[in-house]
Amino acid sequence: MDQSTAIADEFNQQFPNEQACAAALYQARWPKGFRCPACGSPRFYILKSRRRPLFECASPRCRRQTSVTAGTIMEGSRTPLSKWFLAFRLLSQSGGISSVRLSRLLDVTYKTAWLISHKIRIAMQQEEESEQLQGFVRIEPFHYGLVYYMDALQPLVLGAAMDSQGNPSRVLMHQPHPSEVNDKSRKINPDGIQSFVRSRVSEHAAVVHRSQESRTPKPLMTLKYAVGYWLNSTFHGIGAKHLQAYLNEFCFRQNASYRGHGSPFGLLLNWCATTRRQTYRTITRPRPVLTVPWITQGLTRNQWRGKHLTLLCS
Repeated sequence: MDQSTAIADEFNQQFPNEQACAAALYQARWPKGFRCPACGSPRFYILKSRRRPLFECASPRCRRQTSVTAGTIMEGSRTPLSKWFLAFRLLSQSGGISSVRLSRLLDVTYKTAWLISHKIRIAMQQEEESEQLQGFVRIEPFHYGLVYYMDALQPLVLGAAMDSQGNPSRVLMHQPHPSEVNDKSRKINPDGIQSFVRSRVSEHAAVVHRSQESRTPKPLMTLKYAVGYWLNSTFHGIGAKHLQAYLNEFCFRQNASYRGHGSPFGLLLNWCATTRRQTYRTITRPRPVLTVPWITQGLTRNQWRGKHLTLLCS
């Protein structure tokens, strides 16, 4: 029995049915008690005529009906809450889980598992964007990809708030916009680094950029290696279009561990309960990415592969 299967068996005992999941989701969404999303009234009636109970505002001028999943990433989903909750747990475990493996454990189609995973990653993104890096911040450019294909590497930025012991206390990883990267060299322009600093680093932070003379601190070198290994070993590589979503997932778990959350399931549940629904169309919409290297070199894909094969064999 692998780790994910063992976690699923244990978790199903903690949340054995829809009622247990609905109660936990209610608490995560309204920790201080129900509030009507339309008028803010705390008074409500419970309507139990549907699969999931509805909360009807008791204000005579409102009468808004709200389900426990409305206003969350689960809104409109036909997938049972118990399967959503298990997905929360499996994506919050160390190393996460692939959509292929998740589809088997949830007993859903691959497309459903993939969509659930990406909706959860959007909630993780909300947490990552909720707090800037503060204090002493180290900025490190790095690349994701195979060293055999240097011209196809994806340039990234690692920002880390460092504690007094020289260890990261919060990390963020960013995929710059293609306009901030030199297509041929795959190096981030200075404006791309500054764009990250302006948006993700507190203006009061002491920012240190890696220079050619300085060495990357060992904890950050470990992070760079770990994210690449995780992407390749768990998912067999990730393309540029959705790379940022996976970087958010990696950083979410890292930051939860730095804060001593243990398993970040509870933190993830809270963010999933307060992150608005995203549709398949929104998640799969086109995104600007770097031009593939064979086009920048005026080659076909097969010619580009042949070029690298020749170099590897020589």
